[in-house]
Amino acid sequence: MKPTKQYISDKALALFNEKGFVNVRLQHIADYAFVSVGHLAYHFKTKDELILSIYKKLKKKQEQLLTECRVLPLFEDIDFLLRNLFQLQQQYRFFYLDTLEVLRAFPEIAEKHQQLLQFQRQQILFMLDFNASRGSFTQPTYEGQFAELAQIFCLTMDNWMSYQLVNGNKGLTEDAYCQDLWAILRPLFTDMGIPEFRQLQNKTIGLT
Repeated sequence: MKPTKQYISDKALALFNEKGFVNVRLQHIADYAFVSVGHLAYHFKTKDELILSIYKKLKKKQEQLLTECRVLPLFEDIDFLLRNLFQLQQQYRFFYLDTLEVLRAFPEIAEKHQQLLQFQRQQILFMLDFNASRGSFTQPTYEGQFAELAQIFCLTMDNWMSYQLVNGNKGLTEDAYCQDLWAILRPLFTDMGIPEFRQLQNKTIGLT
Protein backbone atom coordinates (compact mmCIF):
# COMPACT_ATOMS: atom_id res chain seq x y z
CA MET A 1 0.00 0.00 0.00
CA LYS A 2 1.35 3.41 -0.95
CA PRO A 3 1.78 6.02 1.78
CA THR A 4 -1.37 8.10 2.18
CA LYS A 5 -1.77 11.86 2.22
CA GLN A 6 -2.36 11.73 5.99
CA TYR A 7 0.81 9.67 6.49
CA ILE A 8 2.90 12.20 4.57
CA SER A 9 1.30 15.09 6.46
CA ASP A 10 2.06 13.41 9.80
CA LYS A 11 5.68 12.79 8.82
CA ALA A 12 6.07 16.39 7.66
CA LEU A 13 4.64 17.66 10.93
CA ALA A 14 7.06 15.49 12.92
CA LEU A 15 9.98 16.78 10.86
CA PHE A 16 8.91 20.42 11.20
CA ASN A 17 8.69 19.93 14.96
CA GLU A 18 12.12 18.33 15.09
CA LYS A 19 14.08 20.57 12.71
CA GLY A 20 12.08 23.79 12.53
CA PHE A 21 10.00 25.04 9.63
CA VAL A 22 12.72 27.00 7.83
CA ASN A 23 15.15 24.05 7.81
CA VAL A 24 12.89 21.56 6.04
CA ARG A 25 12.48 21.13 2.27
CA LEU A 26 10.25 18.76 0.33
CA GLN A 27 13.23 16.47 -0.29
CA HIS A 28 13.78 16.17 3.46
CA ILE A 29 10.13 15.25 3.96
CA ALA A 30 10.25 12.68 1.18
CA ASP A 31 13.37 11.08 2.68
CA TYR A 32 11.86 11.10 6.17
CA ALA A 33 8.65 9.49 4.92
CA PHE A 34 10.53 7.01 2.70
CA VAL A 35 8.71 8.15 -0.43
CA SER A 36 9.85 9.70 -3.68
CA VAL A 37 9.53 13.42 -4.26
CA GLY A 38 7.20 12.54 -7.10
CA HIS A 39 4.88 10.60 -4.80
CA LEU A 40 4.95 13.43 -2.26
CA ALA A 41 4.16 15.95 -5.02
CA TYR A 42 1.16 13.83 -6.05
CA HIS A 43 -0.42 14.70 -2.70
CA PHE A 44 1.22 18.08 -2.03
CA LYS A 45 2.58 19.92 -5.05
CA THR A 46 4.43 22.50 -2.96
CA LYS A 47 5.63 23.11 0.57
CA ASP A 48 3.05 25.91 0.71
CA GLU A 49 0.23 23.46 0.10
CA LEU A 50 1.57 21.09 2.74
CA ILE A 51 1.99 23.80 5.39
CA LEU A 52 -1.49 25.14 4.68
CA SER A 53 -2.98 21.68 5.08
CA ILE A 54 -1.27 21.23 8.45
CA TYR A 55 -2.30 24.68 9.63
CA LYS A 56 -5.95 24.10 8.71
CA LYS A 57 -5.99 21.05 10.99
CA LEU A 58 -4.45 23.05 13.83
CA LYS A 59 -6.94 25.89 13.37
CA LYS A 60 -9.90 23.51 13.30
CA LYS A 61 -8.80 21.76 16.51
CA GLN A 62 -8.21 25.02 18.37
CA GLU A 63 -11.54 26.47 17.27
CA GLN A 64 -13.27 23.31 18.44
CA LEU A 65 -11.66 23.51 21.89
CA LEU A 66 -12.59 27.18 22.27
CA THR A 67 -16.14 26.58 21.11
CA GLU A 68 -16.64 23.68 23.52
CA CYS A 69 -15.39 25.79 26.43
CA ARG A 70 -17.79 28.61 25.56
CA VAL A 71 -20.79 26.34 26.21
CA LEU A 72 -20.25 26.57 29.97
CA PRO A 73 -16.85 28.03 30.94
CA LEU A 74 -16.76 27.07 34.61
CA PHE A 75 -13.32 26.81 36.24
CA GLU A 76 -13.10 23.09 35.51
CA ASP A 77 -13.89 23.73 31.84
CA ILE A 78 -11.33 26.53 31.61
CA ASP A 79 -8.68 24.21 33.04
CA PHE A 80 -9.69 21.51 30.56
CA LEU A 81 -9.29 24.03 27.74
CA LEU A 82 -5.83 25.08 28.90
CA ARG A 83 -4.58 21.53 29.27
CA ASN A 84 -5.80 20.60 25.82
CA LEU A 85 -4.33 23.75 24.30
CA PHE A 86 -0.98 22.86 25.83
CA GLN A 87 -1.15 19.39 24.26
CA LEU A 88 -2.18 20.91 20.93
CA GLN A 89 0.80 23.25 21.03
CA GLN A 90 3.09 20.30 21.67
CA GLN A 91 1.56 18.47 18.73
CA TYR A 92 2.10 21.49 16.44
CA ARG A 93 5.21 22.72 18.21
CA PHE A 94 6.91 24.15 15.12
CA PHE A 95 4.09 26.60 14.44
CA TYR A 96 4.19 28.16 17.91
CA LEU A 97 7.97 28.46 17.79
CA ASP A 98 8.17 29.67 14.16
CA THR A 99 4.92 31.65 13.97
CA LEU A 100 6.36 34.83 12.52
CA GLU A 101 8.41 33.00 9.88
CA VAL A 102 5.40 30.93 8.80
CA LEU A 103 3.09 33.94 8.60
CA ARG A 104 5.64 35.97 6.65
CA ALA A 105 6.15 33.15 4.17
CA PHE A 106 2.48 32.26 3.71
CA PRO A 107 0.03 35.21 3.48
CA GLU A 108 -2.96 32.86 3.24
CA ILE A 109 -2.05 31.32 6.59
CA ALA A 110 -1.44 34.81 8.03
CA GLU A 111 -4.98 35.82 7.09
CA LYS A 112 -6.50 32.66 8.56
CA HIS A 113 -4.46 33.01 11.74
CA GLN A 114 -5.61 36.58 12.26
CA GLN A 115 -9.18 35.27 12.10
CA LEU A 116 -8.32 32.58 14.64
CA LEU A 117 -6.75 35.11 17.02
CA GLN A 118 -9.81 37.32 16.81
CA PHE A 119 -12.09 34.35 17.49
CA GLN A 120 -9.85 33.32 20.39
CA ARG A 121 -10.01 36.77 22.00
CA GLN A 122 -13.80 36.79 21.65
CA GLN A 123 -14.08 33.41 23.36
CA ILE A 124 -11.80 34.42 26.22
CA LEU A 125 -13.70 37.68 26.65
CA PHE A 126 -16.93 35.68 26.89
CA MET A 127 -15.29 33.48 29.52
CA LEU A 128 -14.37 36.52 31.61
CA ASP A 129 -17.83 38.08 31.28
CA PHE A 130 -19.56 34.80 32.08
CA ASN A 131 -17.63 34.22 35.30
CA ALA A 132 -18.12 37.81 36.39
CA SER A 133 -21.85 37.51 35.80
CA ARG A 134 -22.10 34.34 37.92
CA GLY A 135 -20.03 35.86 40.72
CA SER A 136 -16.74 33.92 40.48
CA PHE A 137 -14.85 36.89 39.04
CA THR A 138 -15.04 40.50 40.13
CA GLN A 139 -16.80 42.95 37.84
CA PRO A 140 -14.52 45.06 35.62
CA THR A 141 -13.45 48.27 37.33
CA TYR A 142 -13.22 50.28 34.10
CA GLU A 143 -14.54 50.05 30.56
CA GLY A 144 -12.48 47.75 28.40
CA GLN A 145 -10.68 46.01 31.29
CA PHE A 146 -11.80 42.54 30.26
CA ALA A 147 -10.95 43.18 26.62
CA GLU A 148 -7.41 44.13 27.69
CA LEU A 149 -7.19 41.09 29.94
CA ALA A 150 -8.41 38.81 27.17
CA GLN A 151 -5.62 40.17 24.95
CA ILE A 152 -2.97 39.53 27.62
CA PHE A 153 -4.37 36.06 28.32
CA CYS A 154 -4.24 35.11 24.63
CA LEU A 155 -0.73 36.50 24.23
CA THR A 156 0.48 34.39 27.13
CA MET A 157 -1.46 31.37 26.00
CA ASP A 158 0.07 31.33 22.51
CA ASN A 159 3.60 32.51 23.30
CA TRP A 160 4.26 30.74 26.59
CA MET A 161 6.39 27.99 25.07
CA SER A 162 8.67 30.40 23.17
CA TYR A 163 9.14 32.56 26.27
CA GLN A 164 10.08 29.57 28.40
CA LEU A 165 12.60 28.25 25.88
CA VAL A 166 14.19 31.68 25.39
CA ASN A 167 14.68 31.80 29.16
CA GLY A 168 16.36 28.40 29.12
CA ASN A 169 13.46 26.49 30.67
CA LYS A 170 13.37 23.25 28.71
CA GLY A 171 11.22 21.23 31.10
CA LEU A 172 7.89 22.46 29.75
CA THR A 173 4.97 20.87 31.56
CA GLU A 174 1.22 21.03 31.30
CA ASP A 175 0.92 21.98 34.98
CA ALA A 176 3.36 24.89 34.62
CA TYR A 177 1.47 26.17 31.58
CA CYS A 178 -1.85 26.07 33.40
CA GLN A 179 -0.40 27.62 36.54
CA ASP A 180 0.91 30.64 34.63
CA LEU A 181 -2.38 31.15 32.80
CA TRP A 182 -4.41 30.85 36.00
CA ALA A 183 -2.09 33.42 37.62
CA ILE A 184 -3.50 36.00 35.21
CA LEU A 185 -7.03 35.23 36.39
CA ARG A 186 -6.40 34.86 40.14
CA PRO A 187 -6.67 38.60 40.94
CA LEU A 188 -10.28 38.40 39.69
CA PHE A 189 -11.35 35.65 42.11
CA THR A 190 -14.20 36.56 44.44
CA ASP A 191 -15.23 34.88 47.70
CA MET A 192 -17.13 32.48 45.46
CA GLY A 193 -14.27 31.96 43.03
CA ILE A 194 -11.54 31.21 45.59
CA PRO A 195 -13.06 27.98 46.97
CA GLU A 196 -14.04 26.91 43.47
CA PHE A 197 -10.43 27.19 42.38
CA ARG A 198 -9.21 25.36 45.49
CA GLN A 199 -11.59 22.54 44.67
CA LEU A 200 -10.16 22.42 41.17
CA GLN A 201 -6.64 22.30 42.60
CA ASN A 202 -7.57 19.33 44.76
CA LYS A 203 -8.75 17.47 41.67
CA THR A 204 -5.69 18.25 39.59
CA ILE A 205 -2.39 16.66 40.57
CA GLY A 206 0.49 19.08 40.45
CA LEU A 207 -1.56 22.26 40.02
CA THR A 208 -0.68 24.81 42.69
